[in-house]
Amino acid sequence: MSKVDGLSLGLVSAGIVIGYSGIKGYSLGQTIQDIVTGKSPLKQAVTSPITGTVVPDAPAGGTPTGQQIATDALAYQGHCYHYGGAPGTDGSGCWDCSSFANWVIGHDMGMAIPGYKAGTYDGSVHGPSTLSWLAWTGVHRISPASAGAGDIACWQTHMGIMTGPDSMISAQTPDSGTRVATGNIANFMPGEVLFVLRLKATLPPGGSSGVKR
Repeated sequence: MSKVDGLSLGLVSAGIVIGYSGIKGYSLGQTIQDIVTGKSPLKQAVTSPITGTVVPDAPAGGTPTGQQIATDALAYQGHCYHYGGAPGTDGSGCWDCSSFANWVIGHDMGMAIPGYKAGTYDGSVHGPSTLSWLAWTGVHRISPASAGAGDIACWQTHMGIMTGPDSMISAQTPDSGTRVATGNIANFMPGEVLFVLRLKATLPPGGSSGVKR
């Protein structure tokens, strides 16, 4: 049995708490306090719930392929970054890593994203966070070795749309400026665990998902 790294285990545990709070719409601080004191966080009042119904179905009128998703995402290279920013209904707003993915997948591709049915995300709000994507049932978690264009590279605090087996495009804040840029996924977020997610809606009927076993 392999030894579990304490830092990785701590990050995953923290991610579960944060993700649970975000998905349920509970206050993060109150959730942590409840857990520490032995109280159930289920009794909290909902402060900022994710609205809509989680539906992983493909949009009407066809299913976008992974390459189509990646090609659309690449068209936004150089777009401005703003933490917590919403794209806006015309896509001109500065966004962060998750709202960029929400715009490409939810708006441009018309697909379902966490908390939104296919064709209903219009960019007027930020939309689901990275941790909401990690917890969503509309994706399969696959092995990084099986990753390809249109898959989602997702860490606890960052995400991007993959453009190939080892590369992605994401909204990021490099030293040279804030923008949407391409990069290699290897060691992109040191200390965090990488999950590769494949949208169920991109799979052909009866097709292999590449699910990580």
